[in-house]
Amino acid sequence: PRPCLQSLLSPSINRPCRAVVLQAHGPAFCSGHDLKELSSSSPSVQAHTFSLCSATMLLLEKIPQPVVAAVHGVATAAGCQLAAASDVVVAGGSARFAVPGVAIGLFCSTPAVALVRCVGRKAAMEMLLTGR
Repeated sequence: PRPCLQSLLSPSINRPCRAVVLQAHGPAFCSGHDLKELSSSSPSVQAHTFSLCSATMLLLEKIPQPVVAAVHGVATAAGCQLAAASDVVVAGGSARFAVPGVAIGLFCSTPAVALVRCVGRKAAMEMLLTGR
């Protein structure tokens, strides 16, 4: 994971923090991977990207403070996974969640784990199988 995320596990944080809030600036919370960019990347770049994403999601579970996802706009694919992997999701009125990979022939299995834990099996499967 990126050093800024990894630092959240460090006991040497200068001041105590009671929660970690993930939020974005701009029109979306997180739209996931840029599939067009990834499709033209080398297999090693693709592997590194997915490895970093996986490590980040696992890191969220290790942070001792509650992780809050403040979601506005879209949270799709890995962005939906990021929200689902958080301890609490605070969704604004514009928040939309989706795993649309199925629309281009991809089954998003990695977000499935966090989604099932967050919204239950039936709702997660509806999202994963319909792209909604």
